[in-house]
Amino acid sequence: MSNLSRRAALLALAAFASMALAAVAGAEPPTPGPNSWAAHGAAPLKSIETILIDAPPEKVWAVASDFAHYDWLPGVKGVEASGGNEPEKAKRKLLMADGGAVDETLVRWDAGRMTLAWHRDHDDVRRLPAINYMTHVTVKPAGEGKSLAEWKGRFYRGHPFNDPPPGLDDDTALAAVTALHRAGLAALKARVEGR
Repeated sequence: MSNLSRRAALLALAAFASMALAAVAGAEPPTPGPNSWAAHGAAPLKSIETILIDAPPEKVWAVASDFAHYDWLPGVKGVEASGGNEPEKAKRKLLMADGGAVDETLVRWDAGRMTLAWHRDHDDVRRLPAINYMTHVTVKPAGEGKSLAEWKGRFYRGHPFNDPPPGLDDDTALAAVTALHRAGLAALKARVEGR
């Protein structure tokens, strides 16, 4: 196969993958722009949010570290979990109030550093317009018996190729993930402070 034929086959495969992703997401297939397949596509995005909690770090960590019991998150009505807090074995299904579910796997749990991390097992751009979402929650002392909780995530926009359709672009993904982190931190604060 010539280099030109290989390149044409790769371009066709990329176009097909883009249309398939759009069909799964329920969106219209994107119309490729003049340079759609010339670059590598989406760059990784990051969101970091923090909140001050009026409780010592140990108390905040007791709630944040319990991977199986995140039923305090907004929109979550229950959690089905297995594997305790053991990375790569701990899994949970967040049962959402709207009838949907979100499957996640714990990938890091460090009591000494008061940090845990997990990723979503499946992308659902209708629920969160981002893909390959991985997140960390960390608790740090803030002095005077208070704590600083940090929720950060790394992800890509919902459309991995160039020329994303409206709603699957960088700005939409960043806004949605930032809102998710802020809501999670506010719920953690309310849970710990007993509100």
